[in-house]
Amino acid sequence: MERMVSSAQSEDWVTWNLLNLLATQRPHNWWTQMVSAAQTANPGLRILISGQDQPRLEFWRTVPAPAAYEKASRMRMRQSSDPGVVARSRDSKPVEGPSEIDVVISTNRHLVFIEAKLGSDISMCTTYDPCRNQLIRNIDCLLECAAGREPMFWMLVRDSGPRRAYCQLVDAYRTNLETLVAELPHCDPRDLRKIAQNISVIRWQDLAGSLLEVANTDSAEVSNVKQELKRRVWA
Repeated sequence: MERMVSSAQSEDWVTWNLLNLLATQRPHNWWTQMVSAAQTANPGLRILISGQDQPRLEFWRTVPAPAAYEKASRMRMRQSSDPGVVARSRDSKPVEGPSEIDVVISTNRHLVFIEAKLGSDISMCTTYDPCRNQLIRNIDCLLECAAGREPMFWMLVRDSGPRRAYCQLVDAYRTNLETLVAELPHCDPRDLRKIAQNISVIRWQDLAGSLLEVANTDSAEVSNVKQELKRRVWA
């Protein structure tokens, strides 16, 4: 909590306050607004929504590494020339720790995992897998949890410029499915095709729109939060 409040670069503070503000002030159409922002960021996104969706918003869900990845990772590590890596592959502890998903939106037909960024970029590797970037890790967890629902991976960011690693990766996954398949060989290519089509990088300011304009009916606390959110997401 101290880091969330005191750090001007805290994604957590922005994530919690902006999305709760959206859900509170627009209780009947916050899901529609999020889908609209995702489609604006990615015109190729295809999603059918209805009033029956009953979306649920969850923050910071912890998801264990998918079983198929654990198995494949251990096999890869056993081919290493590093005795420490080989020994780790035989350790019963999970090779990859649990992933913390910043935002999860669940409906009876959809499962959306969202990675939130403010000033930072994504991690490009994990401890025991130099080729497993943060997007791949989250997408893998998403497919493991989908359970028949339509899986979608989105990002909420302040900067969607081409120098960002996450923008470069998203562009690569959209334009060349084989890139995504090569990084997730244990996943069904048909599922990865849907992920690639519907992946979206949404700017915080585009999602917020007029939400952060202070209204006469806002309390002093809400007014202060709106002003601070505007300062952080447009910084």
